Amino acid sequence: MFIELQKLVGKKIDIIGKISEIPWQHLIEFSDSHKIIQYFDLESGDQIVVYSQDSIDCQNTVKLSGEVIKVIGKSKRPGNVSDSVFIEYQLLVDDWECFN
Repeated sequence: MFIELQKLVGKKIDIIGKISEIPWQHLIEFSDSHKIIQYFDLESGDQIVVYSQDSIDCQNTVKLSGEVIKVIGKSKRPGNVSDSVFIEYQLLVDDWECFN
C-alpha cells in the first residue's frame, strides 16, 4: 500500500479499514485545518496516520476520502542518533462513511 500511496501524493483517494486501537510509531505532521490525529489500520494490514477536522468515531469498517500527503522526518526512537530521514504517506481526510 505504501508504494501505491507514494504515487498518489496530492491526489484524492478512498481507503477502507478501521480506526486503530493499537497505534504504531509514526511521524506526525500538525495541520491547522485537520487537527484530529488518528491511526488507521488498512485492510492490507498496514497502518497510516490520518488527519481530520472532526474525530472519526466509527466502531467498525470505515471508508475515508481525502488527500495523500508526504511526511518527512527523523526517527523518534530514544537513543537513535542516526541522521537517517524517514518518509511516510498519510491522509488528510475530508469525508468518511461508517459501515456496520
